[in-house]
Amino acid sequence: MNETENLRWSWEKTDPDRSQTSGDVSKLFKNEPVKAPGVFAADQPSPDATVLAREVIQNAWDAAAELRADAAPPPQFEISFTFRSVAGGHKHELIGRLGLHELAERVTQIDDRRSIGLRSSDCLNSLNDDSEFTYLVIQEQAASGMHGPWKGDRSKLFRALLAIGYTNEEGDTGGSFGYGKAGLIRGSAIRTVITYTCFRERDDDSGITRRLLGMSYWGPHHLGDDSFTGFARYGQGPEGILPFENEDADMIAAKLGVRRRDPAQVEDLGTTTLLIEPTVEPEDLCKAIERSWWPALEDKALRFNAVIYRYDATELHPKPKKNKVLKTFIDSYEAATTQGQSTSERKRYEFRKIGRFSRPGTLGLVADKEGWSYAEQTEGDTEIEHRSLIALVRKPRMVVEYLEAGRTPPHIRGTFVADSTINEVLRATEPKGHDTWSTNLTEGDLNQESAKVAKDIINRIKYNVRRFREELKPPSRPPESVDLPHFDKIMKRLMSGKGQSLEPPIYEQRPLSINVDCKPVSVTDELIECSGTVQVAFSEHFEEEEAPIEIAIRYRILEDERGGAESFVLITPPFGFSEEVNSGLYIGMLRQGDVARFEFCTEPYRADWTGRLYVNADIDQAKSREQ
Repeated sequence: MNETENLRWSWEKTDPDRSQTSGDVSKLFKNEPVKAPGVFAADQPSPDATVLAREVIQNAWDAAAELRADAAPPPQFEISFTFRSVAGGHKHELIGRLGLHELAERVTQIDDRRSIGLRSSDCLNSLNDDSEFTYLVIQEQAASGMHGPWKGDRSKLFRALLAIGYTNEEGDTGGSFGYGKAGLIRGSAIRTVITYTCFRERDDDSGITRRLLGMSYWGPHHLGDDSFTGFARYGQGPEGILPFENEDADMIAAKLGVRRRDPAQVEDLGTTTLLIEPTVEPEDLCKAIERSWWPALEDKALRFNAVIYRYDATELHPKPKKNKVLKTFIDSYEAATTQGQSTSERKRYEFRKIGRFSRPGTLGLVADKEGWSYAEQTEGDTEIEHRSLIALVRKPRMVVEYLEAGRTPPHIRGTFVADSTINEVLRATEPKGHDTWSTNLTEGDLNQESAKVAKDIINRIKYNVRRFREELKPPSRPPESVDLPHFDKIMKRLMSGKGQSLEPPIYEQRPLSINVDCKPVSVTDELIECSGTVQVAFSEHFEEEEAPIEIAIRYRILEDERGGAESFVLITPPFGFSEEVNSGLYIGMLRQGDVARFEFCTEPYRADWTGRLYVNADIDQAKSREQ
């Protein structure tokens, strides 16, 4: 290759004879809110910082897991984020090598830069002045790199930078859809990245161990009579669309100030990415990493590390234990992953068999009776709607979601840690942002087993949270202290001989008809479960065409013919009915002539125990909720 000081960008033309897509890939996350429930609404990091922290680190950690699978002992993984700024001659030298003058000239030929996904103003407006030019270097240590021959869809570099909808990961890893590039691109104001990757030589890609490719991701646009998709590449070859390889890749990386990688050194395997004009600040990114990655950071056995270098080269390390809110979740994680003894403020629940999975995971719960469990407001002036929150965690040890599990005190914090055997099933339920376990998948969209397993886990989490909350509440008044004025009045009249003058009771005509079909089923020689259906419809006395109803279905193990401990019940509601958070109530609209059919199945219990199903349905309460 002949040395050149300036990059040249090759723009993809729109070709109606080929399937194509818009280069504005960052829109994949447009208008998707970043969840920050309860206490996380205070001092939350920016959406760009959150998405960057989650998507970029997940892709890097997946690559590290691939390398660790055949390395003993596993190498120390680290991902670093280095914020840099240059001015004067260094700025203009770097801008020339990045070919940014070509991008700036192209922008001037487009009427509205916002139409292609750019901001109203960015560094392309100030390439020639004395202002500082900023960029972010993201560097992995000890990861597999983006290997694979540049042929078909076999290259990980191709799938990471150019493909949409392809699975970017292989095997038991974090992501599902290959949308990590959208999170990466949002981190650059001009939607431009340079990727330099190093990997071990493979039989199907003989002689190649490093590649480098630059990409710009703009929206579709026209220049004269030509139309363009918005994808642009900086590479080699006559059209500049192929990645630089080996020594050529090393040379371009060095010109951009990136450390050369040596494929013979395990710590040099991995990927370095340059983001031009970062949209996030170091402190904001650190906060986002803490919120999403504290399980991996605190699990020392994983050898996971993240570090941030500010513009002044000082280091910034995520320290989730220093955050008083995250510290409570770390405590619950320890409760879930260790066999410590339960206390009044710390519980551990090991979930029983779900389908074909004998050990789906464990749940750790913690509370603070004298503090945040009964908090009404955070410190300062910021009003916070406190919730019971459960961190959902699977094998990569990123927090998938902080699940809301109740809005009334006492508040609980907890962590559910999925067993590795169930990782793939839960991964299949996650949307492109990997921020929830979906429990209601469309038939044929994804494996229905995954949705059922996720629903069972979520239901069991909420059940155990509800049970723990009940244990935390102050005991109810003893029976002798309860006033029953109506009962006292009746007894007084009976004792005075006037009881015969009481008016006969008036029986209310019920607006709802409830039909229950419930039968026990043997699970083992010692265990049974109760399953069946509950059908709710309007009775002949109800005259309205439609009305909202709420229904509660619970199952209790009887003690001395009285209701005792509540048993977990897995409920499948009909279409249109959803569960109120942590209430055990299902709310929905019912029409005349329709029947709302609920399917249920209890958790297995001893065959010599007696259980009873309790069903309550109400219209007035449901209406009052709507008001």
